[in-house]
Amino acid sequence: MSEHEQSNGVFAEAATTEQLNSDSQSATLANGLTQAQQDSVDRARAYAHELQQTVYKELLETERKLKEDEAKLPLGTVNPGLLSGMDPRNASVMSRLYVGSINFDLTEEHIHRVFSEFGTVHSVSMSKDPMSGRHKGFGFVEFDVPEASSLAMEVMNGTMLGGRQLKIGRPNNYNVAVAQGFEPPPPERIYVANVNEAIGEDSLREIFAPFGDVRACVLAPDMTARKHRGWGFIEFGDPAAAEQAATAMNGFSLGNLVLRVRKCVVGGPLGDGMAALDALPPGAAEPSNQQHPPAVRPPQQVMDVVASINKNIIGATTTEEPLLGPHPPAHEEKEEEVSRIVLLVNVVGGRAEVDDELAGDMAGEGTKCGRLEKVVVHIASPQELEGISNEVSIFIQYAEPASAARAIALFDGRWFGGRQISATLYDFDKYRMVTSSDTMVFIP
Repeated sequence: MSEHEQSNGVFAEAATTEQLNSDSQSATLANGLTQAQQDSVDRARAYAHELQQTVYKELLETERKLKEDEAKLPLGTVNPGLLSGMDPRNASVMSRLYVGSINFDLTEEHIHRVFSEFGTVHSVSMSKDPMSGRHKGFGFVEFDVPEASSLAMEVMNGTMLGGRQLKIGRPNNYNVAVAQGFEPPPPERIYVANVNEAIGEDSLREIFAPFGDVRACVLAPDMTARKHRGWGFIEFGDPAAAEQAATAMNGFSLGNLVLRVRKCVVGGPLGDGMAALDALPPGAAEPSNQQHPPAVRPPQQVMDVVASINKNIIGATTTEEPLLGPHPPAHEEKEEEVSRIVLLVNVVGGRAEVDDELAGDMAGEGTKCGRLEKVVVHIASPQELEGISNEVSIFIQYAEPASAARAIALFDGRWFGGRQISATLYDFDKYRMVTSSDTMVFIP
């Protein structure tokens, strides 16, 4: 074979090999891809797997930690439902109330103040007319815990406020939220609200101890003010003790406030209570040194304990002075202590003569003397009647002491419906205690 033929043979063999390689790369595999395309896919998968083990894994871990932090409840949370893992949306619905038949002159601030004695009010929203800017006479009140909303509904439904009878109910999606399920409440646990800020967990435990063994007493802490928020939970060793305590102590006056007590609605862990404050850095707010007036005489089974606690709260204030009745004239007090509360007695003959318009009528007359903040019709309890002769008393709360002084001149000795009215100034702190559970209230 000549040299020229050998050279042609080499080139032919190389061309054949190149053609075979090209044919191999362009051949269609079973998955519809060529070998070249498949190789590219394999390299991409290998690169993605490498990213998954490095960069993506770090990103996913960061995202997971962020979600955990968002779901983590704040320090100091006292909410058995949320602490047990309850859906926050369902817990919110169960803590919400519909409030209807609201006086059009009342504001969200008025509603917030009235309902706050049942627990921390998370929000108040009132539907407003876009044309007039006034509310439509209804709204929603949301508390921190379901127990507060249940307690408020039991007490406030049908209550007269601003001359109108409130209508309290549940939002439309309440049954849906309940159907989602939640941890059942322990029968030995009760909810307590409207607790005086001077009464701590140890004192509250001591007050309820006569009903039975108190296993836990937790008050919800205010992590900013570094004091309790006025409500919490008490757990006994026996369900019967909890039942008795809820019945006996609901409406009981302690440290110038009326306790609100009921059985629990949702179960779950109680939280750390006031102990959560220990985790905060130094710099706690100074405790309040406000002096409080004497409480109404407590039931026999807790009388000794409460008397001791009240003594610490009120200092040297005597407990022998009657809550109702005339008080020293204004000129006997220091000028800065002149009261802005006017007590009217003998306006009506008894509770049978009290109607829904009485508070509003007195407010109409009282405004002639200055700006008034509230009018309360108080019907004395059997215990109060032991020291007074008038079953019905009317309190007018003015914004300024000068207005109260003018009201004394207007009302005292005046004849109303065949009766001669007696008007005197009344101590503000005692007024708050006496009227704390009254429902016939007019707020201009």
